[in-house]
Amino acid sequence: MQEEIIERIILKTVDIPSLPPIAVKVMNLIQDDYASLRQLEEIISRDQGFATRLLRIANSPYYGRDRKIEDIPQAILLIGFETLKSLVIATSLRDLHRKFGAFEQRLWEHSLGVALCSSLLAMATHLSTPDEALVCGLIHDIGKTVINNSIPELYIQVYEKIYEEKRDIVNIEDEVLGFNHALIGRLIAKKWKLPEKLEVVIAYHHTFPYPDYEDPSFFDIYNVVRVADQICLSLAIGLKKPLEVKIDFETIGLTEESLNNLIKVFKEKFEKQRDFLLS
Repeated sequence: MQEEIIERIILKTVDIPSLPPIAVKVMNLIQDDYASLRQLEEIISRDQGFATRLLRIANSPYYGRDRKIEDIPQAILLIGFETLKSLVIATSLRDLHRKFGAFEQRLWEHSLGVALCSSLLAMATHLSTPDEALVCGLIHDIGKTVINNSIPELYIQVYEKIYEEKRDIVNIEDEVLGFNHALIGRLIAKKWKLPEKLEVVIAYHHTFPYPDYEDPSFFDIYNVVRVADQICLSLAIGLKKPLEVKIDFETIGLTEESLNNLIKVFKEKFEKQRDFLLS
């Protein structure tokens, strides 16, 4: 009952968007046992902006491919249907931005940073596949994008309070807005019928310890993205300045030395790819 009341309050303030049309078509095709690769290729290729972003991500350092992916059919074959399903959702995020100023650029940069960092953590810890970690990292903050679309002036104030008060964003959002981006993200995940694993990451990446009542098999990917988010906040990835954040590296089996080595690699990779990915 309380959840329903909170949801009604949220829906009066925030417009929960539908999944972009191109993504709906692709998702429907992927789930159709009789659909062909050719049909999938045609639908994606019709939307040049979407296809270009999908290829950018497929050729990014997240995947570490030895050869360049030149076209959509090659991307589908190399990435696979399951990863493509989630990647389509993640690629659609850019379409949710109603404007793309400096603040929106930082939100997108943070998501890209967490995606790359999650992928590197997955490779280092073997707690998830790099592909899965990439997508979960890209989409973890979808709630922020949607809140900013609905109440941009107020949401920028939330971020200013984060810098001034140096407190967790979820606490400040709850105080200023009456809800937070993790809660909004969960509503979106349910509306879009996202895989449960993605929903868990979106809903709980600021929560510790992991909720007992959720599927324990999701614990590893949730933790990977949570730690990647902490690393990016501490490095000011997508922020005007770094935040003082405790990085729970022990929870994913890293030592301080291995964490420092990973951060060094992450910073180098992200800096090399930053402008390419943001464009």
